[in-house]
Amino acid sequence: MARLDVRCKVDLPVNVIIEGSQNKAVAETKFTSLSLGGGFIECASPHVENKIIGLKYDLPAYGEFEVFGEVLRSEYGGIAARFYNLNRDAKLKLWDYIRENIQDDISCPYCGKKNIQKLRRCDSCGWSLNFFSQDYIVEHEKESFIHRLAIKSKLFTIEDIYKILNFVDVEVLKIGKSLEINEEFVGSSQGMLNVFSMIRKIAPTDIPVLITGDSGTGKELTAMAIHERSLRKNKPFVPINCAAIPENLIEAELFGHEKGSFTGAHKQKIGKFEYADGGTIFLDEIGELSPNLQSKILRFLEDKVVEKIGSNDGKKVDVRLIAATNKDLKSAMAKGMFRKDLFYRLDIFNINLPPVRERGDDKLILARYFLNKFSKEMNLKKTLSPEAIDAINCYDWHGNVREIINKIRRAVVMSREVSITPGNLDLEVAALKMEEVTSLREVRYSIEKQKLIEAMKHCNNNISKVARILGISRPSVYSLRRKYNI
Repeated sequence: MARLDVRCKVDLPVNVIIEGSQNKAVAETKFTSLSLGGGFIECASPHVENKIIGLKYDLPAYGEFEVFGEVLRSEYGGIAARFYNLNRDAKLKLWDYIRENIQDDISCPYCGKKNIQKLRRCDSCGWSLNFFSQDYIVEHEKESFIHRLAIKSKLFTIEDIYKILNFVDVEVLKIGKSLEINEEFVGSSQGMLNVFSMIRKIAPTDIPVLITGDSGTGKELTAMAIHERSLRKNKPFVPINCAAIPENLIEAELFGHEKGSFTGAHKQKIGKFEYADGGTIFLDEIGELSPNLQSKILRFLEDKVVEKIGSNDGKKVDVRLIAATNKDLKSAMAKGMFRKDLFYRLDIFNINLPPVRERGDDKLILARYFLNKFSKEMNLKKTLSPEAIDAINCYDWHGNVREIINKIRRAVVMSREVSITPGNLDLEVAALKMEEVTSLREVRYSIEKQKLIEAMKHCNNNISKVARILGISRPSVYSLRRKYNI
């Protein structure tokens, strides 16, 4: 059977990092063959407890990379390893390096048949050999996907197959999804992938959820995403901003009131809890509620009974509660401003939304989404200039997604040209003075060290959390700490 990835002979130095339960060993050796999926490493067969090794190599002209490898087998003179966590950027750079090393080979790198006539498609295995086409690797991955899936599907049960089909229908093709609700809730950073994973896990249950995070990070969108994936999705989703309603009115808003129960109560009113019967109620900024209302919320969580103001009878309702806050509720508890028993009832399942500044490429993904949305609404055609892209990536976005929305909407309105500039976005990014910077290496050193220090402080020196936030491996974190003496 022909290979699914191009493999070529190389002489590429690599450091093999083996972490055992007691110590860590580093071996300096080399790749003798390489593909997008893995490579053959010239070395004695190592003793690896979990078959996972670290691989650190420097691609000429493309930079240094550090990935995990899974040892597949040991052979005479070395080991075959499969790459474990190769991201898209590293994969494309690796492909450019591989392509340079197969350009003079007259054999098909997939099946090995001689290709003396320089055919663009192998007449033996059928794979395209037009390696210098701009979209070659993208088209090959699409073409080989079915073959890869067929190999893995031999291990699938019928239940697994239906799960995959459902995932493709709902998550990829968006069939049956409410695009108006979920379209803005995007992200590819590790922090947001963790959030999406938690949403999928908690949505089918009726467990109360507490969503925390800075203002503007998308707490209501998170609550809506949970509701839309729950068994309650065909019932009401009722959001309430507890900070936006005066304290003397919010109890009636939540629980309702009887006619004549207080001055101005000219008729009976159904509260939001009763209106949400069968569905989900979302209490945003729950930390702003008074102790009296906190007590009533706690009582509702215990018995699911709603009692209107002025009524002696309660009504049983079936409502799921999702709450959110940008406050530190533990600090509020210590000051006696938030009930401990309510906190622990809400904090059964907590989803913490990362701020935009910690979401890497998500900043640009969000900016482009809102640019397309607002441009379409105003019947305009706008694009981001390279300088605007740099400014978006460098800006800290303390207002999070809400600030991105406001600045992009302003830029669409204010820019007279098709291409949007940093000035249109009202982004001030400090310019580097040439007399202060002698090389790109110094710039990278300064920024990399500062970000590592910030991440270590934010995660209380938890290496696994630091690795997730920075989007790198744990060995990379240890390496950077040694490099910068942190």
